[in-house]
Amino acid sequence: MESLTSEARRQALARYADQIDDRSGDTPFDGTLLPYDICPLIEVVQWRLPMGDQLVRGELREFANTLNAWRGELRRWHVWMGVMEMFSEEDAWSLQWEFVEPIAFKCLFNPSAARDRFTFVATNAFHQIRLAADETYSDRLDGDPKKAGAKPRFLSRMQSEEQLARLADALTHGAAFVAGVQSLDDEDYRDLTRNFRNLSSHAIAPRFNVGLTNTVTRRVVKATKLVAQRNGTYKEEEIAGKQAVRYGFGGTPPLPMRKMFAANFEEFEKARSCFMAYVEVLDTALGALPASS
Repeated sequence: MESLTSEARRQALARYADQIDDRSGDTPFDGTLLPYDICPLIEVVQWRLPMGDQLVRGELREFANTLNAWRGELRRWHVWMGVMEMFSEEDAWSLQWEFVEPIAFKCLFNPSAARDRFTFVATNAFHQIRLAADETYSDRLDGDPKKAGAKPRFLSRMQSEEQLARLADALTHGAAFVAGVQSLDDEDYRDLTRNFRNLSSHAIAPRFNVGLTNTVTRRVVKATKLVAQRNGTYKEEEIAGKQAVRYGFGGTPPLPMRKMFAANFEEFEKARSCFMAYVEVLDTALGALPASS
């Protein structure tokens, strides 16, 4: 692949600059940004702990910021794909490598991050609400140390979401919110992206648009042997209780860039809906708490 010339790079950047703020065309970004202070009731209720309001408000704001940032990344990804189509195939590959893949890479991490972030933020908020609503409720979470001097215990995603479900169960619309959280980064999405996020972190991820990865595979399988048959042929049969290592040619095909964009944008839309569902749960729960004096 030839390096992108300075002139082609300048042309691409100029076309990108012309289009990035143009909302007149057919784009999937007609919605407004999530507001910074979307839940004013946080400020007016009586919390058991003096910093409960700051914790809930601060994490809600930061979550809104991360979703707005994801939206901006998708916007830039969308525009760059259109710019790429204005250039030759060789230059388009160079533009993809230099400008587009870093954005796509980050976006494909966002669904998993959003799912875990929802669990973290909502667990903290629902816990503070339970503390404010019930004087007998203990200020303990599942990952807290069980004895003095011990370190907090890391919870798996399943354990964290089980804790969130327990906290949300007593809240109006809480179960629906948890279901929305668990719809993010689901098995269908991971299959569609060929487990891109996990492989990027721990192995070799698929490429975008062109090129195979993992051309040779190593698998541990059930051991087999060839058993002679009466007709003179041989049949492969499993050896009970034994395993074998098998190498073979595999190959993970590349991810089509536009298909990945569409799938990631759908995840963003789910995350944005989940955020609004979270705010609805907060509003309802906070509305039942006494007002601060």
